[in-house]
Amino acid sequence: MTTDDDPPRSTGAGLLEGRVAFITGGARGIGLAIAHRFVEQGARVGLADVDRDAALAAAEELGAVREGSALAVEANVASESTLREAVEGVRQHFGQIDISVVNAGILALRPTVEMDLATWQRVIDVNLTGAFLTAKVCAAAIVEQGRGGRVIFTGSLMAQRGAAENCAYSASKFGVLGLMQTLAIELAPHGITVNAVNPGQIQTDMLDQLFADRAQLRGMQPDELRAQTLQHIALGRLGQPSEVADAYVFLASELSAYVTGQSISVEGGWALL
Repeated sequence: MTTDDDPPRSTGAGLLEGRVAFITGGARGIGLAIAHRFVEQGARVGLADVDRDAALAAAEELGAVREGSALAVEANVASESTLREAVEGVRQHFGQIDISVVNAGILALRPTVEMDLATWQRVIDVNLTGAFLTAKVCAAAIVEQGRGGRVIFTGSLMAQRGAAENCAYSASKFGVLGLMQTLAIELAPHGITVNAVNPGQIQTDMLDQLFADRAQLRGMQPDELRAQTLQHIALGRLGQPSEVADAYVFLASELSAYVTGQSISVEGGWALL
């Protein structure tokens, strides 16, 4: 999946040849971009998403890049039983799972004093509990295989500092990084590295919705808010999903064999301004 805004990319040659990745939230946005890059690098991918139709469409899209490279599986990351079924389905189809990309996430913008418990809980259930369950189930499968592997979490810039109107999302992503570091210690003896990628302001449907919701909360226009955001990014533009996906390729490949317990920020210099 590319757009006219995608920067030129090096496709490399088979950095992930022969490997199988299980990607949650793989039907759209950053998850689908990761799947594309993995397939380009020789991997086969299981696209786990709560939206089965979207996952099937994404798998068909990836099949046009490389036949038989993708399998769509329906999974609610907040349900351990459905995750187990999805992981086992991918293992049976491809024969193995070597890489787990813990990517599914949602957000809900509210000032903290106006955040209702149900909304808070839903964000935590998907972003943090879902990350825990996905990593737990996938790591157990990889350990059982006995060949080592990779677990890669999707964090956020808001896992490093809080953001107004985003208490649940920020809290969940701070928790994800703590989970990542804990697993890095526990899984090291099994030859499994565990890391995270912290995307910045990346052009996705989720970011468009964030701009719309935050603009409404603040009595602004989305374009006005977008312009303000760009002023805080050293490179002066939003990132593209493909640019974030390249960091996952690095962490999934042998290029990062001695990297574990780390988070890589892909944010265009947001922290500099």
